[in-house]
Amino acid sequence: MTETLAAEIASHVSRMYRVALRIVGSVDVAQEVAQDACVKALRGVDKFDGRAALVTWLHRITINCVHDHLRKSRQIDRGRTAWDNDTMGMLVMLEAGPAKRAEQNEMYRLGLTLIAKLPEDCRSAFVLTQLDGYTYDEAAAIEKLSRGTVASRVYRARQILMEQMNQYRVGEMS
Repeated sequence: MTETLAAEIASHVSRMYRVALRIVGSVDVAQEVAQDACVKALRGVDKFDGRAALVTWLHRITINCVHDHLRKSRQIDRGRTAWDNDTMGMLVMLEAGPAKRAEQNEMYRLGLTLIAKLPEDCRSAFVLTQLDGYTYDEAAAIEKLSRGTVASRVYRARQILMEQMNQYRVGEMS
């Protein structure tokens, strides 16, 4: 393996971490998953054939590590993730005034809580496309799914989130 390829992999670590963080919802677990993904990428660099972009290959590895972790912790069965306080603090926008920050903090907490309640397959597709900015085609390559499957999972996630937001607005949700 060349130092150049290792440096390229290292340049994507923060994005790999963000993907893991948004799916697992825990700073510690996301760090562990990102580290596992980096180790697997470095060990499997000979398997990278260049058919996909390096970033796509790395994020596929990251998603696989997330799925492995969720399977091990049995969170897939529960379909829920507990978002820790560190995660909340990292995702709050700090540039607004105190009243706006409080409102944003509440909305972020609600949003993250609702995203964490999505079925795992929908959550992964939603996070990749809606939060991390991947196109449906890129997310499909990362997830090793068809574009249509990713699109339907994102659509389903949006439907679930809209329903939950509407329930929250009318006070049916605590």
